[in-house]
Amino acid sequence: MKKIVLFTNDNSLKKELSYILPKDFRFAVNAAGVRNSVIFFDLDTMRAALIRELSEKNLLIAVTKKKRTEPVIEAATFGAYETIHRPLSQDVIRQIIQEMEDLKEELKRVISIANLPPTPTCVVVGQSPAIMDVCKKLARLSQVEAPVLITGETGTGKELIAESIAQLSSRFGKPFVVINCAAVPEALLESELFGFEKGSFTGAIAAKEGMLKIADEGCVFFDEIGELPLSLQGKLLRFLQTQTFYPIGGTKEIQVNVRVISATNRDLSAMVRERKFREDLYYRLRVTTIHIPPLRDRKEDILSLLQFFVNRYRHTAPRQIIGITKAFFKKVAAYDWPGNIRELENTIRSAIALSKTHYLTTYELKELAERSFPKSTAFSETHASVLIPFLKDAIQNKEKNIYEKIHNELDKPLLNYILSYTKENQSEAARILGINRLTLRKKLKY
Repeated sequence: MKKIVLFTNDNSLKKELSYILPKDFRFAVNAAGVRNSVIFFDLDTMRAALIRELSEKNLLIAVTKKKRTEPVIEAATFGAYETIHRPLSQDVIRQIIQEMEDLKEELKRVISIANLPPTPTCVVVGQSPAIMDVCKKLARLSQVEAPVLITGETGTGKELIAESIAQLSSRFGKPFVVINCAAVPEALLESELFGFEKGSFTGAIAAKEGMLKIADEGCVFFDEIGELPLSLQGKLLRFLQTQTFYPIGGTKEIQVNVRVISATNRDLSAMVRERKFREDLYYRLRVTTIHIPPLRDRKEDILSLLQFFVNRYRHTAPRQIIGITKAFFKKVAAYDWPGNIRELENTIRSAIALSKTHYLTTYELKELAERSFPKSTAFSETHASVLIPFLKDAIQNKEKNIYEKIHNELDKPLLNYILSYTKENQSEAARILGINRLTLRKKLKY
């Protein structure tokens, strides 16, 4: 027979619960020293401060008649797993009991923090062959002055790699300046890069040093270099060739000594073929390259990353995190992580903040199921069945610009679905799609 503990001074709650509980359950009232039990706690007749003590060793459900937010917030603050309102619903009670029993079973198989891989001292976390190759290449390239182009999907940690190159080089301790080519409006990007002289344009009430001048003797990191406007690519090329530039409105050439590191999640070679990126600039930037594989291709690193992020954020938890359940790890390892390390980090951070026990459990990962996307094969088969008849008709009718028409037709439902999923959050939608926010906005205008 299964046991539930009830803390209350209200006999009506005892009766209400006894009518609802399944027949194979019995409950004890106000039992002292309980451990590893499911507790129903009456917020209306018991001191809420007791929740903190009881929830340390048990799974506690708060119960109240009050239709206000205050008791819910109070109970959650003290450590209640959930708060439900009277009158009690049989369906709700049975669902909660089942959830608690599942959780108790999950907590029998755990991995303690001590049994996780040690937290690395290097910013590059993992032990997979792929990430080891990245580390070796990073170490070699840090010792030379050649430009480095870092490639990889959004969220793979390209900026961390750039920082590591700078830290391991002879320029350690010197400026490390980050220029996000997608985040700065095109109209302002030139002045951000090169600076300007007083009076060079309306509002230029004083001269301003550009980022390239600030980076002198150190490193400059061009993040999302694929978003650099064509109008500025020629000027950047000249700078790379000469290490000199003119501020806007200036007549005196400025000489600097900087190492250039750039990164992109786009296929620059394809952009060159499409005349969206200068070929000469492309070859100047990619003298040496480092490619960071996506997390789905190095899942053996996930356990190390879990340890790393748990240690980084465990101080933010409402209670001490001492490990993870094996079910938690299994679910994390099975997910493809389209947002890569950044998505994993944010997920672990969220799980820690929402944790209701001393372990991270699958109950903190409910959103992962909602994030799952169709497999590529299914996606391809579905769209092939639609596109092939369309293509046959288009070819027979000798239509022009077939590719553009198909592209436009597919863009609409894709963008609508992603925006619906992100609740119109364009930044999150752009991250999922692997494009920058400015590109997304352009697509939405068509």
